[in-house]
Amino acid sequence: MIRYDTQEAAEFRERLLQRVRADVTACYQCGNCSAGCPAAFTFDYAPNQVMRMLQVGLVDEVLKSSAVQLCVQCLTCTARCPRNIDVAGIFEDLKMVAVARDVQVPEDAAVFNRVFLENVARYGRLAEAFMLLRYNMLSKHFLNDAELGLPMLTKGKVEVLPKKAAGADEVGRIYRKAMGRAKEKAS
Repeated sequence: MIRYDTQEAAEFRERLLQRVRADVTACYQCGNCSAGCPAAFTFDYAPNQVMRMLQVGLVDEVLKSSAVQLCVQCLTCTARCPRNIDVAGIFEDLKMVAVARDVQVPEDAAVFNRVFLENVARYGRLAEAFMLLRYNMLSKHFLNDAELGLPMLTKGKVEVLPKKAAGADEVGRIYRKAMGRAKEKAS
């Protein structure tokens, strides 16, 4: 059974407003965000449905949804919103809250998000080959997209050995600080 906790939902919306500067209650369900979303076909809930769920207090259901985890942050939803709501910012914040609360998300999405962020924190940029190898190992998709690897390597599209970017240590420090703050805010 779905539980509506209006007090908890109101508090969550207020914290969301403070963090993202976006008010989900301003959404009037025009559907522009969903119509333009290139990844919506992979979501369990369309972006406008996520906004409505947040309005009515279904925070836990939203945090567990694949929509939050599979959002590609292309910003199309934000650009198309007639109310100027930062829908992509809300999705990014929800993803951060889900991670901080250790919400059970689809396993591959959780592994990808963790490996991606750790990769950027370690190297200061995305080291594609290293990240994909690590993701494939941890997700047990050992040969996923293997047929693309050799052509990309031979054409110089990816580096075999990751290199640290200038300022990589600072990026790592920022990542650790942000994750610490996210855990504080989520609790």
